[in-house]
Amino acid sequence: MQKVYEALQRGEDIRNHLIELKKMLKEEGALDTYLSMTEDDELIASFLQDEDAKTRKNAAVILGQLQSQESIDKLWDAYVAETQLFVKSAYLSAMQKLNCKAYEKQLKERYQKLLAYEPAQEEIKHIQEEIKELRRIVIQFEGGIAKHTFTGYAKPQNFILTTVKNFQDTTGVQLEHGKLKIIPMGIQVVGGDIRETMRIRTFREVLFTLRCRKNLPSNPSVIAKELAQSDLTRVLSELHEGEPPFYFRIELKGTMPLEKKSAFVKKIAAELEQRTRHFLVNSTENYEVEVRLIENRTGGFYPCLKLYTLPMKRFSYRKYTMASSMHPSMAALLVELASNWLTEHALIMDAFCGTGTLLMERIYALSVRAAFGTDTFGEAIQGARENAAIAHLNINFIHRDFMDFTNSCPLDEIWADMPLRGKKEKEEHDAFYQAFFDKAKSLLKEHGRIFVYSNENAFVKKYLRLHEDLRLKQEVCIREKAGVYFFIIEKCMAEKERSQGGTAVAEDAACPGKGNDVPREETADGPSKIGL
Repeated sequence: MQKVYEALQRGEDIRNHLIELKKMLKEEGALDTYLSMTEDDELIASFLQDEDAKTRKNAAVILGQLQSQESIDKLWDAYVAETQLFVKSAYLSAMQKLNCKAYEKQLKERYQKLLAYEPAQEEIKHIQEEIKELRRIVIQFEGGIAKHTFTGYAKPQNFILTTVKNFQDTTGVQLEHGKLKIIPMGIQVVGGDIRETMRIRTFREVLFTLRCRKNLPSNPSVIAKELAQSDLTRVLSELHEGEPPFYFRIELKGTMPLEKKSAFVKKIAAELEQRTRHFLVNSTENYEVEVRLIENRTGGFYPCLKLYTLPMKRFSYRKYTMASSMHPSMAALLVELASNWLTEHALIMDAFCGTGTLLMERIYALSVRAAFGTDTFGEAIQGARENAAIAHLNINFIHRDFMDFTNSCPLDEIWADMPLRGKKEKEEHDAFYQAFFDKAKSLLKEHGRIFVYSNENAFVKKYLRLHEDLRLKQEVCIREKAGVYFFIIEKCMAEKERSQGGTAVAEDAACPGKGNDVPREETADGPSKIGL
């Protein structure tokens, strides 16, 4: 760095040495090294007057990296005097990192002027960059983005509820208002009640539909034009309290390669912002609206809106998750599919509970006496406890292997989102399933049930055959391609026991709900109470 700085002092190959210095300053600790060499930024600031436009641009960027407050006036003067549009955004980017309050009025005026300006075709890219940097400064002045409030509850709305494929009806039957249509991604609702919808737990997202072509061609300009001419701006205005702009992003769902997708999306966003006269403002952060483009089989795109302004409180308990965590709408779907087999005021447990999502969705569906959750991953158990506290649910989460769990009272229900095989050998995973069914059977009461979510259909069927006192009551294919199934299994008296006149084991006198103390399960963290 010292050599580069000395070369700049001598005026040697200024542009390339500035580029080199700019790269160096991105490295960790480089800024301290530079400041130990000199605290005088006059040298770098002097290059703002260079006749080479790219030299001026690099000098501005470096002054921003150095956070050189002493250079604010020189940056402003250079910005005002600049004749090359592609350089102007660099001055503004540097000024964002400094205190530019003295120029607040001028910067806001420039921002408003550019918003009203209709640039020539060759100017569009650079004007958009300048507007973007000005907007960031204005937002700083105003203390952040003014958020809009969703108010679209009173009138019927048109939207799509995304669901697991082939299970649209499970959500559809819970809707009392609106005209419904099954579509590949879920349920299309015309004239639906948003408040009613927010009480349903089995859908994943709400996507608002637009009045425009439903199969937009793979052309950024055409897509932006169609969206701008649709009822997009009217929908946003009618559903919210507050004035524009609305900050948005584009999300493209499809098979387009990532490198192509990025450029494609940027073109749409920039042109959509221009065509709506900045009613919509593109932002990669703090956005309130997502314009979703869903690719279809013909390569076209279906447009819709996801509104982050719409309060989604269904799963507000879910603060802590893991990469392997089940989505709560999937957990709610499994519970809904099992609704005819649930036991009211049951004693239940989740064998591999993770952060507790499946167990909590089961409790929301029907009241229980007490609930256990076991997992060998300590961080998951801690997260589950904190999630349960948010939900105000009293659940006994235990940092222990399910295979080592014991309880004085037989269980009514055991739920299990079975762990994936991962790097395990087939024989090892086979033994795991055998141990699970042996353990589950030993913990269940007569006619108690096991609810298993698994992608190992063969193992489940094998151990159902080998346990004659376990009966498959229902089998549901959740995702055919992935081989994921949901099994409902009941513990019944074996034929041999039945022929010998055996009877069901009586419940332990100390079971919760029988007028005695709630049982306690000793954990590594000490005893913890259960019961709801």
